[in-house]
Amino acid sequence: MKVILLQDVKGLGGKSEAKDVSDGYARNFLLRKNLAVQATPEALASLEKRKKENDLKREKIFAELKAKASQIEHLTFHFELRVGEKGEVFGGIHAKEIAEKLAEAGFPGAKLDLPKPIKSIGAVEVPVDLGKKVKTNVKIVVKSHLGPA
Repeated sequence: MKVILLQDVKGLGGKSEAKDVSDGYARNFLLRKNLAVQATPEALASLEKRKKENDLKREKIFAELKAKASQIEHLTFHFELRVGEKGEVFGGIHAKEIAEKLAEAGFPGAKLDLPKPIKSIGAVEVPVDLGKKVKTNVKIVVKSHLGPA
């Protein structure tokens, strides 16, 4: 019997997949536990329609993320760190601070790949992950500020 899975079934397949299974397995387990429905021509047509709609949604989201990545790539954020008389840097720029600047610029929810704070003066490229395998960099310029905080 051909069925369409309504949920992921371990050892069989994922949600929205059409599978051929034995009649007994379908009737006694999959259908009874509402894990699948029988694959009628109407159900298969509906499944194909949903797959096409989901593909279009995914493509649209991917295109939007690529556009955002392009915009982020052209951004530069400026920060200041306090520096002592001998050139020692006090403090650091954390991922949270950069994420806040990105959110203010209209890009909330971006994930930064910054394992440790920036503790040097100069320009740094920080990797940004927007999800769905879309990644870019944002430029961070750190300037020195002499004196008390």
